[in-house]
Amino acid sequence: MNSRFDGQEQDMPDAKITAVVIDDEQHSVSTLRWKLERYCPEIQLAGEYTDPVKGLEHLKRDPPDLLFLDVEMPRLNGFELLEELGDQIAFEVIFTTAYDEFGIRAIKFSALDYLLKPIQNAELKEAVEKYRRKGGSGMNATQLEVLFSNIREEIKGRPMRIALATKESIEFVEPSAIIVCTSDSNYTQVFLADGRRKLLSRTLKEFEELLTGFNFFRTHHSHLVNLRHIKEYVRTDGGYLIMSNKMNIPVARSKKEELLNLF
Repeated sequence: MNSRFDGQEQDMPDAKITAVVIDDEQHSVSTLRWKLERYCPEIQLAGEYTDPVKGLEHLKRDPPDLLFLDVEMPRLNGFELLEELGDQIAFEVIFTTAYDEFGIRAIKFSALDYLLKPIQNAELKEAVEKYRRKGGSGMNATQLEVLFSNIREEIKGRPMRIALATKESIEFVEPSAIIVCTSDSNYTQVFLADGRRKLLSRTLKEFEELLTGFNFFRTHHSHLVNLRHIKEYVRTDGGYLIMSNKMNIPVARSKKEELLNLF
């Protein structure tokens, strides 16, 4: 199926943010268009495509400010489409995907923006507002490189690198390099094996979900530990762990039996 605009250029003199939507499901495209028109009037659609190949042609010919990109599509999935563009990606990308689709963890690990289907109005507005705050500088080349690397590693069943994004920088580390994640209000402090500490604007719950399957355990409402970095469990003083960096981490009474059964 062709795009609503059939790949033709659009005259948009008043547009603040130009956007393209690429999704092989017409219902998803139509729903996102309606939501953008109603909740994000600053967005002006330059094209919408159910055929990713035609969408790719548009991106090469006339790059938008922002791309809403489905992950799983026939002929050319979202990741393959981006690889086809190479270093020509001068726009931001917001992935639209189902929770259980291939690549969702790679997207999360790379600290790239995504919206889960069915897309919620508040989450769409927040994603657009986040784009505005970032200033529309285009995709970070390192993030893209890590995304493609993580996808390859996911296919092979090997560890991926996780993005630790602060206001100053984005660092990519393997999960094994993280010793402890500690809640700090709506932020999380991440303690690394090399002795450094990072304060990140992600909640501990988000880290717990992200690191599922990588030998992490929530010992307490404020602490998530890497099981491979536990050196000792002390039974006194309510029970606590001594980690490889000598941090003492409390273990909630309700978590003790579950934790000890892991060893």
